[in-house]
Amino acid sequence: MKSSRIQHCHLWWILEVLVKRAEFWVKELALSNVHFMFANAAVSFKQLVSTYPGPLALVSILCPDPHFKKRHHKRRVVQTPLVNSILTRLMPEGKVFIQSDVVEVAEDMRKQFDEESGVLQHIDTVDPSVLCDNEGWLLNNPMGIRTEREIHAELEGAKIYRRLYQKRKGY
Repeated sequence: MKSSRIQHCHLWWILEVLVKRAEFWVKELALSNVHFMFANAAVSFKQLVSTYPGPLALVSILCPDPHFKKRHHKRRVVQTPLVNSILTRLMPEGKVFIQSDVVEVAEDMRKQFDEESGVLQHIDTVDPSVLCDNEGWLLNNPMGIRTEREIHAELEGAKIYRRLYQKRKGY
C-alpha cells in the first residue's frame, strides 16, 4: 500500500479528567486526525480498530499505568490479547513504539513484544543507524516530540526506556 493511501488517526487513552483539556487543544489547533477518549485499551482496542478504515501504520504505548502491586500486574495494558490485536491490524512494515520511565513496566512490555519476533523486529535490526544502549533500549525518542510525562521524568533524573518494533514484510 502506498503511503499516500494510508490514513493516519491518532487515538489516545488517557485519564478522563484530561480528555476535555486535550479536546480543547485539538480544537484550538484545528486538528482533524487526533481523537482522545477515556477507555481501557486492553479491553477496547480490538473493537475500536475494527472500524478503522485501513491498516494501522503506528501504535504507540507511552508510560502506561505501572500497577506496581504484583496482584495488579494483570491490569497492565500490554497483555497478550492487546499485542495480538495490534499485530492483526498493523500493516506490514508498520511500527509499534513502547516507552516507560518504570523499568519493570518497560521490561514487561518488551517481553510481550519480543515474544513476537517472528512477526516483529526491533528497529535497530532494520535500521543500523538507530542507536541503542547495550541492553537494546533506544537512546533517543524516535517520535521527535516528548510527552509531558517523559519531560517530567527526565527532569527528575529518571531514565526513559524505549523500544521501537517494525512488522516484518509479508505479515
